[in-house]
Amino acid sequence: MTNYYEHINSICDEIMQNAEHWAEDDLLDIAISYANDSQLVIYYSQAHDFVRWLPSDIRYHAEDQVADCSCGEYTDYNTLASHIACVALENMIIEEMTNRLEKQKVA
Repeated sequence: MTNYYEHINSICDEIMQNAEHWAEDDLLDIAISYANDSQLVIYYSQAHDFVRWLPSDIRYHAEDQVADCSCGEYTDYNTLASHIACVALENMIIEEMTNRLEKQKVA
């Protein structure tokens, strides 16, 4: 089983390495970019696995966000899983980065 927390942490490590090139206001755009390019989103089988792994509160929140954005458009099962995985990954990156930035400010 993949350790998704390690995957998210490695993404955040990479983002932090380039911290001098972005501002906190850019965090949403950065998270979206990393999530969109992630293998967990691009490959349907990995998206399904990731969505199944997600803690229920994170999955439900991502599902609600996707439902709010879809405007009733039909999407197939694989694409829907990919969208949910993308939104959940974005949210998890933002949460981890926010925690890291807060710790950095305190230090």
